[in-house]
Amino acid sequence: MRITTLLATAALAIAVVVLGDLVLRQGVEIALGESAPAAVTAVPAVPGPQRPVGELPPAPPEVAPPPDRKRPPPAATAPEPPRTATVAAPPTAPPAVLEGAFRPGATGEKAAGRALARPLAGELKLEKLAVTAGRDLEVWLVAVDRLGDGADFTDTKHVSLGKLKKNEGDQSYRLPLEIDLSVYRAVVVWSRHERSARAGAILVPQVQQKPTRTKTTRNR
Repeated sequence: MRITTLLATAALAIAVVVLGDLVLRQGVEIALGESAPAAVTAVPAVPGPQRPVGELPPAPPEVAPPPDRKRPPPAATAPEPPRTATVAAPPTAPPAVLEGAFRPGATGEKAAGRALARPLAGELKLEKLAVTAGRDLEVWLVAVDRLGDGADFTDTKHVSLGKLKKNEGDQSYRLPLEIDLSVYRAVVVWSRHERSARAGAILVPQVQQKPTRTKTTRNR
């Protein structure tokens, strides 16, 4: 009876020891599992070329926006035609001879004769001149195209060719080549003392008469 009791007691003690050892080991594993750091998961290798850490990937290429279909395309401009050089017309030559008949410059004056101007030769000729005598008479070229009765040309644009050589007869005067007779169209016998014209003539191009042809009869 005692032996059986001892064996039972010994077996119970061994079971208690084994059970306690198991309980102790399980507690240690639980404690270690809570405090241990999480395992580092390995990153699988990425195939292809690698770039340094921190380098940004290249920007994608810019894509042009689609054309606006509402806006019509610019119209094609026609090519500019070539410019042709314009040739200036040569200046017309002045008439070879200009002439004009004298008439009285004021009421009560007498005047006769004519004036002949040859611009290329630089000569003004007074033919068969007859005017009322007076002192301080001069020959003027006046920039007017008409002569009024008793007109005062003192403030009018004019050129003096000198003193009148004589009140009757033919006489010539030097005509400056720079004088434009299309502007200075009037020849005036001017009295400085009376501030009036004794006689005047408007110069116009001389009409050149064409020679007449005479018909000859043949004797048959």
